[in-house]
Amino acid sequence: MRPRGHSLRRFLGGGALIALLTTAVISTAAFEGVSSIADALAKGGLIRSPDLTPTAGDAPTTFLILGSDGRAKGAVDASSSSRSDTILLVHLDPRTGLWTEMSIPRDLYVTFSYRGSPYASKINYAYTLGGPDLSLHVVKDLLHIPINYVVDLNFLTFDKVVDQLGCVYVDVDHLYLNTPAESALDDYDSIHVRAGYQQLCGEHALDYVRYRHDDNTFARDAREQGFLRDAKEQLGLSGLLGHAGGIIGALSKSITSNIRGANTVAGLLETVVTSVNGPIRQVQFPDVALNVGGQDDQTASPGQLRTVASQFLAPTVTAPVIHSITTRKHATAHHGRSGGSGAAVQTPTAPELTATPPSTSASALTLAVNVPFRVYLPTLTLASASPDPFDPYSDYTLKDPQGHLHYGYRIDWSTGSVGTYYGIEGMNWTDPPLFAHADTVERYGRRYLYVDTGSHVQDVGWIVGNVLYWVSNTIFESLTAEQMFAIAESAQPVR
Repeated sequence: MRPRGHSLRRFLGGGALIALLTTAVISTAAFEGVSSIADALAKGGLIRSPDLTPTAGDAPTTFLILGSDGRAKGAVDASSSSRSDTILLVHLDPRTGLWTEMSIPRDLYVTFSYRGSPYASKINYAYTLGGPDLSLHVVKDLLHIPINYVVDLNFLTFDKVVDQLGCVYVDVDHLYLNTPAESALDDYDSIHVRAGYQQLCGEHALDYVRYRHDDNTFARDAREQGFLRDAKEQLGLSGLLGHAGGIIGALSKSITSNIRGANTVAGLLETVVTSVNGPIRQVQFPDVALNVGGQDDQTASPGQLRTVASQFLAPTVTAPVIHSITTRKHATAHHGRSGGSGAAVQTPTAPELTATPPSTSASALTLAVNVPFRVYLPTLTLASASPDPFDPYSDYTLKDPQGHLHYGYRIDWSTGSVGTYYGIEGMNWTDPPLFAHADTVERYGRRYLYVDTGSHVQDVGWIVGNVLYWVSNTIFESLTAEQMFAIAESAQPVR
């Protein structure tokens, strides 16, 4: 197994943002709290750069979060040059409460100049050459957007941050498994994280977010952002406040930033606090492969870069209009929250969906033997998808924050694209953090709960008796709102 320090770096960017947010919201009422944050940040390194744009408090603000992989003194690879393995942009707009994230793939092939010499390389090499200052310059020159704050942390800090944050409930999209024996052969870290809703803590959370086997940079970035969204939704402002003291202690000497002084921190507080309860929008960077000397890199055209920059800074987002979804219809039986006779009703289908094969229904029926409530299965599935080839049918138990034991199940499908799985789940815990801020809509005899991330639907759920069922989108949110609701509305019990 690889050294623990090496394995932390993929999770660093998301953790840095949680840590930054946590330190920022420590206190808006007491100046002493603002001063303590400023004092803690002053212990770290200072970044001064003409590429940074000053901003006032309570104004739209963009952060560049760099997760560098510097090594501890005495480590075997301590002499290795540091790289920015995570490059995460975060835009907070207190006017709308919108929180936008965009990860730049570390393998993006870019050209830039440094000290009079031209370079053409992966974007994370800029950090190796010139640290956070050059990384900032390259990112700003690439996207032509104003950047107000840059924060650079290394993984030596992050294990402490995770310990302080504790556990987060996460809806894991499929089985993540690489045994210690396999790890010794394939040079990937060992991992065993089951599919389904669960509480991930410390190193177990890192195992999930940093996963690299049969995966790519975009999937890791999407998981990182999804975990961050789950942490933000679960902890909220009051929860973050409770962790602030420990986070500040962990960050104080290992953070490098341009955040200095109580006045700057106070303005930053105002911006963050007024944005913390809004939706999180994820802007996906273009996934265009580029072969450079036999090496797999990434690229993006000028037009694609202008598009993602515009999306990233957009002051508003068009939310999915659930009530207007009307597509082709088919007959099925519903068993809604209030019971019902199971009579056939008209429910919508959507493009690219097809009938669920009988073999899937048979496997779901076998799964149902181990689940103490009815197992629901959609009668529609994505035409390009098939059950995950690695353990797609799983049942599990978990405890809520009060220690009560609950039972659940998940069935997941692979769409055929790397890291792209969706699924249906059921759990006799009807108010998990996942749906704490869900919207509701009545459709075709059911009352649905749905969670959206600004422009996409992430989860569609419904309650039958004391059981919550839901359809979960992929980590890339690749299913449309129409498809998500059509799949949910087609679900029927298998027994």
